[in-house]
Amino acid sequence: MPDLLAHYLVSYLIARTIVESRYALIIAFVGLLPDVDALLGVHRWVTHSVLVALLASTLLLVLAYLLGGRYVRVVLLSLLLYTLHIVLDVFTGSTPILWPLAPAIGVSLKVNGVSSVDGILIAPSFNVTVEPVDFTWREVVEGPIVSEVGLILAVLTVILLVVERANMRLK
Repeated sequence: MPDLLAHYLVSYLIARTIVESRYALIIAFVGLLPDVDALLGVHRWVTHSVLVALLASTLLLVLAYLLGGRYVRVVLLSLLLYTLHIVLDVFTGSTPILWPLAPAIGVSLKVNGVSSVDGILIAPSFNVTVEPVDFTWREVVEGPIVSEVGLILAVLTVILLVVERANMRLK
C-alpha cells in the first residue's frame, strides 16, 4: 500500500481544491479510513471495497440531503477520498476493490527505459493479478507509515504551500 503519509497528503491536496485548506486538513483523514481494518487484524478487508463504500455513502448522502443538503458536498468529497485510497492500494497489492462481486485485484504497471549505444528502448509492463479474497485474521499486520513516496509528497506539498503563500503576499 502507499504509506499512510502518502494517502493523507494525496487526500489533502485533492480536498483543498474543493474546500478551504483548514477543512481539507481535517477531511483528508477520510483518506486513511480504509486502513482502519489493520487495527482489527485483517488488512484489505471489506473496508477496501468500493461497493461497500458506495453503499455506506448512499446512506450518508440521503441523510445529508434530508438535513437540507448542506453536507452533500462533504459526503461526496469523502467518498472520493475514500475511493482514491482503495484505487491506490490496487497498484501495490491484491485488493478486494469489488468485493463481494469479484475476487481481489492487483495491478502492476511499469515503464522502464534503457539507453545504450544501440539507441533508446522503452519497455512497458502491465500485469493484473486476481486472487481469492482473504479476510483471515492475522496476529501481526504491518505496512508502511512513511516511505519515499510519502516523503516526496510531503516536500512537494510544503513547496506548494510556500509558493502559494508567497503569491498571496505579492497580490
